[in-house]
Amino acid sequence: MLIQACGFLRGTRILTPTGKVCIEDLRAGDLVVTRFSGLRPIKWIGRQTFDGRSLGETRDGLPVCIHAGALGPGIPARDLYISAGHSLLIDGQLILACLLVNGVTITQDYAPARAECFHIELTSHDCVLAEGGWAETFADGPGRRDEFCNAAEFYALFPDHHAPERPVLCAARTICGPLLGAALEPIVARATTGLAPGQLRGFIDIAKPSGEITGWAHDEAHPDLPVLLEVFLDGVVIGAALAYAFRDDLRTAGFGRGRCSFCFTAGAPLTPAQLATLQIRRAADGADLPMVTECREMIELACAKRAAPSMPEFA
Repeated sequence: MLIQACGFLRGTRILTPTGKVCIEDLRAGDLVVTRFSGLRPIKWIGRQTFDGRSLGETRDGLPVCIHAGALGPGIPARDLYISAGHSLLIDGQLILACLLVNGVTITQDYAPARAECFHIELTSHDCVLAEGGWAETFADGPGRRDEFCNAAEFYALFPDHHAPERPVLCAARTICGPLLGAALEPIVARATTGLAPGQLRGFIDIAKPSGEITGWAHDEAHPDLPVLLEVFLDGVVIGAALAYAFRDDLRTAGFGRGRCSFCFTAGAPLTPAQLATLQIRRAADGADLPMVTECREMIELACAKRAAPSMPEFA
């Protein structure tokens, strides 16, 4: 059985008006500090216990550890353990813990013999301060309450309750795209400070005249850590890209968990001559990312066409 959105592990301290209280000691009716609505009473607390053997069947089921300071100075104040499907509020977005894993400051290798999870429910979705970081409360939806071993207790207390067709969230949940990359970049930069990079693997796969450049990069020594890249034209940095996006072919090939592709868009169209000077280097040490042969040949063909207009168009 996998942890989906079962919340905080035992020992997590939640901020209340009287100070931090361990999640297992909170009760319905207790007040907690929330991000969007100040002090709010707890409606219900869901509980679940997991056998470590079932958690270990797949790494994706393991709890995520947000190490102290991973999100910023003192955030969290100490290691925060939450389920992989639990979201944190970062830059105004709800981001799943499993998408934050970088193998350095945010890890997913803790496999306890027994894991107890607790989740706080309020009358509407919000975020609470868990070890100093904003983390979501329970978001009700079809079948979601059945994750908890004490679900029957809730139905006894609220017999007329009907789950909404879909969770109603206090903020947008971001699972891919540039907003996720922007949220991850400072976390990755913090994680790589003072870290010795490993062997760089990857390629520039596509470089289009429209300015779209895609590829992938993977650090063999730190397989879960997204690689921060710098993009150069004619020796000048024009931007940065984070290799964090998921590609199934990369997962199948065994590169991390497939979350090591990137897409960079230049601010304007690029000429073939500009593309011919394209370089992408790892920010940490300047290691070059090679270009696949097909892409390089296409650029060379386009440059040749400029010199001889009768040659085929560059697609």
